[in-house]
Amino acid sequence: MQRTILSTADVARLFNVTETTVKRWADEGVLRCQKTPGGHRRFVIKYVVEFAEKNNLEPLGVLQMPAHDERAARLQMAVLERDMDTLVQGFIERALSADEGKLAGFLSYLYEHKIPLWQIYDDIIREGMREIGERWERGEVGVDQEHRASYETLDALARLQSQIHVKPGSGRLVVLACAGEELHEMGLRCTSYLLEAEGWQTNFLGARTPVSAIVRSIRETKPAAVCISVTQSGHSALTGSHLREIARAARDQGAIAVLGGRAALDKGYSQKSFDLIATTAKDLVDTLDQWTSVRAAPAN
Repeated sequence: MQRTILSTADVARLFNVTETTVKRWADEGVLRCQKTPGGHRRFVIKYVVEFAEKNNLEPLGVLQMPAHDERAARLQMAVLERDMDTLVQGFIERALSADEGKLAGFLSYLYEHKIPLWQIYDDIIREGMREIGERWERGEVGVDQEHRASYETLDALARLQSQIHVKPGSGRLVVLACAGEELHEMGLRCTSYLLEAEGWQTNFLGARTPVSAIVRSIRETKPAAVCISVTQSGHSALTGSHLREIARAARDQGAIAVLGGRAALDKGYSQKSFDLIATTAKDLVDTLDQWTSVRAAPAN
């Protein structure tokens, strides 16, 4: 089961402080809490993360994982040490598990311990899904397991989003789409969630979006950024001219045009038409912040 509410003892264990200190934070109003009818303090995860970020606190301890998790101790240590290789394997085990909801609880646990969203997406989910794909190619997992892992991950991401602390809205809009016959939208979905957490408004068009529909959306919504994901190299239904058309429409509206995904570096896709080739979610967010800050700066 996904944990969204922490007790006083949980928060104390997380930051390696006494329960008295946590109660004082709550009573002073610096850490938001709810009280049960019996007077016990309860803390919503996203407010705990917000408090930690505002006060530059790093988790010094780890919460206990659910008792039914047979590898809890190893993963708790991996979280504390930021051992990404072990956490990737933890992701893979849960993504391939038939235990529905186990993956959602795992991602929630990572977020509780202040592992940044971009790192969950870039270093854990992306690497985990890449390895699952390689196992499928080697015949070690079936196509049904590979598909289930994708669906479980998308479901877990949606659940995690409800916990995330979202920064105040910036008023900036981004259009995100998988152009042509592109089916793989997980990376784009992670990008959308990360930008939402950063205060962006998102117009998520999703998989298999015709180029004409993307161009029309750009002209109608006038976004600050356009993000296109391509994972299938040399797909016959999507050509360099198609992508140039999208990039041109973005520039006509003064938007930054971003190309990402596994096939973004394919020369056939004329990546030079785009302002940015994004290799990670972190690079994308950092670049968009810099780009929009420059545009918003007053002229001398």
